[in-house]
Amino acid sequence: MKTDKKALATQRKLIERKVHPWLPLRADRAPPAGWLKAIRGALGLNSRQLAARLGVEHATILQYEKSEAAGKISLQTLQKAAQAMRCQLVYALVPEAPCESLEAVLDDQAAQAAQNIVSRVDHSMRLEQQGLGAERSAEQIQELAARLKAEMHASLWGDRKAAPARAKKKPKATTRK
Repeated sequence: MKTDKKALATQRKLIERKVHPWLPLRADRAPPAGWLKAIRGALGLNSRQLAARLGVEHATILQYEKSEAAGKISLQTLQKAAQAMRCQLVYALVPEAPCESLEAVLDDQAAQAAQNIVSRVDHSMRLEQQGLGAERSAEQIQELAARLKAEMHASLWGDRKAAPARAKKKPKATTRK
């Protein structure tokens, strides 16, 4: 199936607008004990009260808080607990620093993929005394990165070629005695 590059670009722009306001928050980290415990405490709500609001055992709330602090709580559980505290769970995926946009993530990823490809080729060529040289190598990386991004080529995010189909094993012939 062919990738619709124009649709991807449009989708990227739409998501960019939603993600952009969240960028300043990426440096903020959750409180060490987790948001559930921090918000519950800030609201003056004890764990027994929250358990009653959720219709669960007190020990369940303690487990939720422990799970969240360990990064193992489900979004569904967080959402229910947030609602019980009259809060709303809000989450987003934002580009890692230093990238400020999804476009920048793609540019960076394309540059890395191109660097890997050109380095492998240049290494082979140097073995035959036909290396590209630093300047030509940099040009090749730039050109290849632009092409990988424009084509949204599978190698942009690593080798995504389908694994070769495995031949079905033939059943062993059995001999009757």
